[in-house]
Amino acid sequence: MRVMITGGTGFVGYHTAQALMAAGHRVSLLVRSVDKMLQLYGDDCDLDYTRGDITDVDKVNAALAECDAVIHAAAMVSTKASDAEKVFNTNIDGARTVIGGALKIKSVKSIIHVSSVTALYDPSASILDENSPPGVARNAYGRSKVACEKYVRNLKPRGKRVYITYPATVIGPDDPGMTESHVGMQGYLTAFVPLMPSGNQYVDVRDVADAHLRLLEQRPAGGYFTLGGHFLPWAELGRVLEKVTGRHLLKLPLSGGLMRLTGRVFDRLHPYISVPLPISEEAMEYATNWVPLDNHKAEKTLGLSFRPAEESMADTVRWLCQAGHISSKQAGVLAG
Repeated sequence: MRVMITGGTGFVGYHTAQALMAAGHRVSLLVRSVDKMLQLYGDDCDLDYTRGDITDVDKVNAALAECDAVIHAAAMVSTKASDAEKVFNTNIDGARTVIGGALKIKSVKSIIHVSSVTALYDPSASILDENSPPGVARNAYGRSKVACEKYVRNLKPRGKRVYITYPATVIGPDDPGMTESHVGMQGYLTAFVPLMPSGNQYVDVRDVADAHLRLLEQRPAGGYFTLGGHFLPWAELGRVLEKVTGRHLLKLPLSGGLMRLTGRVFDRLHPYISVPLPISEEAMEYATNWVPLDNHKAEKTLGLSFRPAEESMADTVRWLCQAGHISSKQAGVLAG
C-alpha cells in the first residue's frame, strides 16, 4: 500500500510513518523542510517526498499521485494572538486541500483525518466517544480543529473510507520536537506535579500509530475513533512518575479556579515569553475539568490494546533524559 502522510516530521505523523514502513508499506511525505525530514529519517531513507505546504494544491496533488491512502496529521499550532488568523486559515484550508483533494484521486480508497480531543471537548459531557458532536473552543487552534471536524464530517465519501481519530494527550519517546505534553512532563520532573481537580488522559504515540496502521489494513467502515489511552488523576500521575523514576517528587495542591486564572494571564503574556510553557486558559480548562475519552470502539473494532501507562511514562522520561531535556538526576533510575 502507498500512503501519503502530512505532518510526517511531527510527533504523531513521524511515528505513524515508521509504523507503516515497518509493516512494509510505501510512504509518500508532504514536507515543508526536506532537511528536517532527512535529519529524522536519515539520508538513505527509503520513502518518497514532496516539498510543499498543505495549502498548496499542486504540491498536495503531486504527493497524492498513485497513493492508496492518505493520513492528514499536519496542523499549524501557535498561541500568539498575531498568528490567530493564520492558524485558523492554514488548518481549515489544509484540510480542504488535502482531504478534499484525496476524494478526487481515484486510487485513494482510505482517508484518515487526525483530529484531537480539542475538536470534541464539552465540559458538560460525562464522556467523549464516537457519538460526541463537535465541541466549542475559544482559541484559534481549537476553533480550527472544530472547523476541520465539521468539514470532514460533512463530506460525501464517494465510495471511500473516511476515518477521524481523536488522540488524547500524546506522550512517548522520539518526539521530533517538544510537544506541549512533553513540556508539561519536563515541568513535573524538574519543578512539581500540580495536584488539581480532575486529571489528564495519556495515550502512547506508538498506540496512535498502531491505530492508524490497523485502520488502513483492516479497512472497517468509515467512522470516528477516540484514542484515550489511560485517565490519571493528578495525584495518580505523581505516584506513577515517582514509581518509574524511583524519586520523590514535589507535589503542590492547586485550585482549579486559580489555574484557569493563571492560564488567562499567560495567554496575555505568551507574545512576550520566549520559553514554551504548557499553560493557557484552554489548557487549564482541560487540565482541571477533563472529560474522559472512551476507548471501547477502537479496542473492539480494531483489536487495539493500549500499553500500560507506566510503560509509556517510563519510555517518555527515558527519552527526555537521552535527548537532554531533563538531567540524569531528574530521570532517576531511568537515566543511562
